[in-house]
Amino acid sequence: MTAHETFVDNVKRELDELNDELDSFQTKVIPARLDARARYAIELDKLRHHSAVALQAWGRLARASDASWQQGVTDMNRARESFIHAFDRFKTLL
Repeated sequence: MTAHETFVDNVKRELDELNDELDSFQTKVIPARLDARARYAIELDKLRHHSAVALQAWGRLARASDASWQQGVTDMNRARESFIHAFDRFKTLL
């Protein structure tokens, strides 16, 4: 076997080994990605819920009379903080 043929065979073997290793990484990564997608979907649902609660609190605040305004502000701040906390928690997953 010539030096050229030896070199080509060695490179091919190395490439095959790297591709085999890449395949093994891929089989580990695909389920992780699917798992991450599932976690993201759950967290997005939670985030949407917090958003809806905050929007409802805002709606009550917008309709509140002068006498009930302060309670609306308290409820709105609580809902807003909950939404922000959920959003920040979601961002840490990304």
